Amino acid sequence: MLTETFSSIVTAVRRVFANWPALLLVAIVYLGLLVTLYFFVAVREASVAQVVLTFVLALVAPILFFVLQAMIASGFADTAQPVSAGLLVKRSLTGFWKFIVVTLPLIALAILIIYLLAKYQSHLASVPDSATQLHPMAASSRTHATARAPINWKGAALSTVRYLALGLILPLAAIHLWVATARDGLIAALKRTGQLLAGAFAPQSVLIYVVGFLIFAVVPYFLLFRTTPNKHAWLEIILLGLRVAAVFALTLLGWVITVKAIALLNPKSPEPVANEAA
Repeated sequence: MLTETFSSIVTAVRRVFANWPALLLVAIVYLGLLVTLYFFVAVREASVAQVVLTFVLALVAPILFFVLQAMIASGFADTAQPVSAGLLVKRSLTGFWKFIVVTLPLIALAILIIYLLAKYQSHLASVPDSATQLHPMAASSRTHATARAPINWKGAALSTVRYLALGLILPLAAIHLWVATARDGLIAALKRTGQLLAGAFAPQSVLIYVVGFLIFAVVPYFLLFRTTPNKHAWLEIILLGLRVAAVFALTLLGWVITVKAIALLNPKSPEPVANEAA
């Protein structure tokens, strides 16, 4: 299993870089998405024009996100041959709405999970934890040394469920649905939803995603937020620019390679999809 998994990752890296025009196009769209998100956060709602701009950016950002995913799935999920940049643009602009439709149930599930976890977390905060209450006989020991805080197992379990659901389960399910939508069409992907979700959590698929997660999430996090202080201002600016460029490249390449490697493990459905209008 390990040999086949890492062989898929190596093959994915080779094929992704072989189709560099599509990769460059994906990078441009990804940059556009980041710029849109930046201005959405930076623009202040002080005037009518700024309010309108905020609403426009709020509409453009998800569209760019799904166009980006359509480009990645359409341009790199096909294991037969690379897709040209022109065909990739056409497929993405005309078919990104399919990715929105197939992702809506996952979005609803994510909102439900966030709501339930937040509600349970507020319930935990309102209920005093007996593990944190000092016994009357042990109250005097606080004057000698600060007591070691006990582990909040409920809070730890809550965070674990949150990270697993939002960082592993839902993204991995979305990748498989997107790849199937790009290959077989929306209707075929919806019909095979159960089969796709079952395959999404196969050991090889999970292992590929975990390796990719280290590249597009963990390493960029440490590069961006774990900085080394420097006394020279210009050197600090240069290092910041290099870190931002590295984070941009790792997040993009890590995600694209992850999708491609997962696509290599899941061949195209043998059932023909003829004259699909969806």
